[in-house]
Amino acid sequence: MTLTASKEIHWPLDPPDIRWETVPCNYCGRDDTRIYHRERLLYFGRPLVFTIVRCRHCGLVYTNPRLTEHNATYLLDASQDAAAIEAHGRAKLPVYESALDEIEALGKGPNDGRARTLLDVGCGTGHFLEAARRRGFEVAGIEPAPASARYAREHFNVPIYEEDVFAAELPPDQYDVITAWDVIEHVSDPRRFLQRISRWLKPEGILALRFPSAPWQKIKGVILHQILNSSWPSFGATMHLYFFSETTIASMMQTAGMDMVHAKTTLAEANSQNAYINQMKKASQAALRGIEYCSGKKLGNLEVYGRKRPHNDESTAQGEGAA
Repeated sequence: MTLTASKEIHWPLDPPDIRWETVPCNYCGRDDTRIYHRERLLYFGRPLVFTIVRCRHCGLVYTNPRLTEHNATYLLDASQDAAAIEAHGRAKLPVYESALDEIEALGKGPNDGRARTLLDVGCGTGHFLEAARRRGFEVAGIEPAPASARYAREHFNVPIYEEDVFAAELPPDQYDVITAWDVIEHVSDPRRFLQRISRWLKPEGILALRFPSAPWQKIKGVILHQILNSSWPSFGATMHLYFFSETTIASMMQTAGMDMVHAKTTLAEANSQNAYINQMKKASQAALRGIEYCSGKKLGNLEVYGRKRPHNDESTAQGEGAA
């Protein structure tokens, strides 16, 4: 069956009411921050100024205050056309294949050391699930956006739970591997998110995450400002709520009973429908590699891999919803 563009619009042409909420640090629970960055963005055609802050105690970077309807734009996925969905998924294939190499190198499985069952949280169009299945994984996905979930089912015939990760009810200790590509920066409660998916992961199972790093978002804004000679909203704070470094994500994974074992940077795929933006992405990537080489620091999108601790490890996670 061919996916066709939906003619149904799920939001009125006028923007939804703009309401803000202020939140404490999601990791340490304190409310003591300094301004990390400010940017101006359009939200349904309305200009807004967003503030990104950094916790003075644990270093977590996050949007605060933030829109209560922070994921509203994702709901417009239902009106996205098939060609755009296809292009977006295919643009990420090189990143997915590289990630599968990493997962297979880490290994996991009681029989032959290889991971077998895999859940992709926020699986989008299912292109990663299909790539994993070709390598012998038994796959499933969670995807709340209707158009993307439908595309994954119709084109790849993969099982999809079409619901939010916090609503999904899956058995504990079920998967050898759980992945979440470009997801954790969007969720309203990343600590609870990690605790929830850790519950579904088998002991010593592999977690793989990818997200835009906090230092790189700030540097990227400076680079693009120099190229374009204008302000550039590098944080994308209408939808991006949290920005991790290697240190802060490792700390938060530990609260969910997982230890980070490996981290690397990956290039952002040129998946915009705007060719000019894609060229800007490529220019920023070239600058990124130069800065990385000179500074010795990891910049760009972070890709991290961790393992769930055994159940008999006394230092395992605090329960979901713990403070």
